Amino acid sequence: MGDLVSVRPTCEFYFDRGMQAFERFHYEKALTCLQRSKSLAKTKDDYIFVVCQLAICLESVGNYRGAVIALEEIPSVNYQTHPELQYFLATAYAFLGQMQESYQLAKAYLQSDDADFEAEATELLQELKQIKG
Repeated sequence: MGDLVSVRPTCEFYFDRGMQAFERFHYEKALTCLQRSKSLAKTKDDYIFVVCQLAICLESVGNYRGAVIALEEIPSVNYQTHPELQYFLATAYAFLGQMQESYQLAKAYLQSDDADFEAEATELLQELKQIKG
């Protein structure tokens, strides 16, 4: 019989497992691991990062309401330091047909200093403008 390997559950451990499962399209396992990772986050930044990935995973399985609920757990006061929250929430709102909320958040994201999702947010705004007419 082999040696026992002890595993200390950490935010990073479950996050890494969740992302590996997500990349392999094993969404249920990814969701389970990301939920565990979220519960083990020691810092606000880690928590926010995990929630954003969790929201992406929820959207991948069509659970847009779940993505909104997860993202709305984070108070909007954090948008200043984590503007990506606005982009992820804008995307989830768009999938739910909440176009005005989506538009406002995407616009606010583009006014931030964050450029990680600038192209995607710009495209989302263009699509929303076409819908508005």
